[in-house]
Amino acid sequence: MHRRNAKMELDEKYVSFAKNVQKIFQKGLKLNNKILYYIDSTFSNPSAYELEKIISDDSDCEKDALVELIFFPDESIQIQLEDVLEKYDFEKQNEKKIADYLSLQQIETVIYFPDDRGSLKIEMPDSVVSQFISRLNISKKQHKKVFCAVNNYVDKNYKNCVKVKLRNTRFAYTDNKILFMRCFFEKIKSDSNEFIECLDFILDFLDELQDDNDIFQALMDKKILYSQNLQKTEKFEEQIKENNMETLILQGVKIPYINKESTLNKMRIIDKINRAVFSDNIVTMEPY
Repeated sequence: MHRRNAKMELDEKYVSFAKNVQKIFQKGLKLNNKILYYIDSTFSNPSAYELEKIISDDSDCEKDALVELIFFPDESIQIQLEDVLEKYDFEKQNEKKIADYLSLQQIETVIYFPDDRGSLKIEMPDSVVSQFISRLNISKKQHKKVFCAVNNYVDKNYKNCVKVKLRNTRFAYTDNKILFMRCFFEKIKSDSNEFIECLDFILDFLDELQDDNDIFQALMDKKILYSQNLQKTEKFEEQIKENNMETLILQGVKIPYINKESTLNKMRIIDKINRAVFSDNIVTMEPY
């Protein structure tokens, strides 16, 4: 009897999560800018009717990639599922049972264009269901101390968004990264989009960080690198005023490919993080 009850409880866990996924599809999916850009650049700005014909054409070699992209779970979808994921402790092997259940439901959804091109109904292929579930990272375990800091310090309107971003990270937690993340959530105000911008930057930074013995110095090194890149861009802009591109290339001049505005913004983000988290170690440095 005990084993039977345990089995029923497990089945309920899978079904409950799958039904939450179904609810999202029942509301329909709005194409985000990334997907819309791919569709327009690949299929020449199709209408909803034209897109439906493309999806229905099994001979179109682009069809599978398109359908997979349409059903890619972006952060907006993950945020809607985060509360139920906190409730259940899933393992990697549980993904198949959830995917199998969803496949049996023959899920349909309505895809909405963000402009005036209309909408279309589409069925989720079995081949995409498993990929969709896998990309939700349902088995990713949140670090308890970092998770606790999010719950204690992050504004309620941003909590699930932050948890989803942490769920999607690839870096391994070390003692220094844990301490840094806890200080980050405690010290950086989480009541604006600037907070999310800082968080996105820092998660990318930690992902590429090889040595985390001194995170403050690593951030300063990153800022110095940005400053050097800006100087190279300034120098190139002066050179291009006096020489044409072909001459500079023949002279072996390397063309800097950076976005000045974006680079300056990243430097400002580093300053903001350092002021908040490492207030005792701040070094003032002009952009370049």
